[in-house]
Amino acid sequence: MEQRNELEGIIGWRKTISFALPSIVMMLFISSYSLVDGAFVSNLIGTDALASLNILMPLASVMTGIGFMFATGGSAYVANLLGKGEVARARGSLTTIVFFAVFIGILLTLFGMVFIEPLVELLGADEVLFDGSVEYGRAFLLFTVPSILQFIFTQMLIVAGRPGLSLFISVAGGLTNIVLDYVFIGLLDLGLTGAAVASGMGSMIPCLVGLYMFCRKDMVLHFVQPIRESKVVISTCTNGVSEMASELSGGITTLLYNLIMMKYVGPDGVSAITVMMYVQFFAIAAIIGYSNGVAPVMSYNHGKGDGTRMNSLYRISAVFVIIVSIAIFLIMEVFGGYIVGFFVEDSENVMSLATDGAKVFSFAFLMMGFNVYASSLFTSLSNGPVSALISVVRSILLLAPLIVLLPMMFGIDAIWYAVPLTEFVTVLLSVFLILRLGKGYGFLKSNAVM
Repeated sequence: MEQRNELEGIIGWRKTISFALPSIVMMLFISSYSLVDGAFVSNLIGTDALASLNILMPLASVMTGIGFMFATGGSAYVANLLGKGEVARARGSLTTIVFFAVFIGILLTLFGMVFIEPLVELLGADEVLFDGSVEYGRAFLLFTVPSILQFIFTQMLIVAGRPGLSLFISVAGGLTNIVLDYVFIGLLDLGLTGAAVASGMGSMIPCLVGLYMFCRKDMVLHFVQPIRESKVVISTCTNGVSEMASELSGGITTLLYNLIMMKYVGPDGVSAITVMMYVQFFAIAAIIGYSNGVAPVMSYNHGKGDGTRMNSLYRISAVFVIIVSIAIFLIMEVFGGYIVGFFVEDSENVMSLATDGAKVFSFAFLMMGFNVYASSLFTSLSNGPVSALISVVRSILLLAPLIVLLPMMFGIDAIWYAVPLTEFVTVLLSVFLILRLGKGYGFLKSNAVM
């Protein structure tokens, strides 16, 4: 007997928050073990090792971006089909998306393994960081396929009405990562290779459980004969291109941050930037989790053409994002120094750089959450180009030039203003696009159910 799809019953703020809660907790947990991961590397191997790891962040962004693209774009496409009652096509589309993602992952692994040394050099590693970056990269690339599939499976489980299971496998993967970090780095002294393998083994848990669950015929979604239509892959990539653009843009801005910090400060500057990126991921995790959690609900109601429920979901989401954003800002203003110290308390110079940066950087969190949600909103409505516009303007057209120009004009301390200025301009764009396009989609009406 097949399970009833739970997306049909999600209406009102209590059910909405309850449905999104596993995804919120999942992202908070993922960000927490990412913090622990960084702390293990920094405190047990050294801040130079943390900087070596950050040199490879642009490469990791490519992998993560592909995973998010297939996860968000694919889930929107599949949820839309379920909303239209086309269950068989939804199953076939899921299978096609997974097959194509595996193929791309294998290509990335082969390319990365062959060109890892010139890639590391291109990404800005000096003689201090080069060997560590190559060491981490070779081990990290072995887990490209499961790293991509974990994003797809955790998101598709939400579409299948199993957000609790999605949370569970993410927590299990995170705990595996933390335990293996301690074993491989702390006990076996395997250095950055150990850190990479621990992260890779953590991604294997959601991957293997996801494969098992979608092989079960009693799931609303399960593997069947793939649909041999280019439309499935094209629509998935179009819908999810904004998330990929956001990740790739993040990789580009990380590269620029690294190059500028290496030029003005050296490896300590790269370490300070790395700390702030970990802090940013942790601070915004609840909103990312909420956005991912409610996206399939919006896609489902969009497929049904139910404007009233879409409007209700949008209003609930806007209130949630604003409240959480204010809370994040206040927490960072009060406890930012303690969070930074979690990584680098033994390095006075890195601690000073990151703490001073956090005082300015925290203002970005007042606006960052709404920009994240706005991009996710348009992805869930299958409008990848508008979602991508928000992401690209935010990261490439605004942030990248500011990273380069502000230090040149006002000194290296001005680099911390780049993100707050970017988020401020982007939130104006996000609000404009929502007001401009919202009525056409039906989510800007007054008859919402809260």
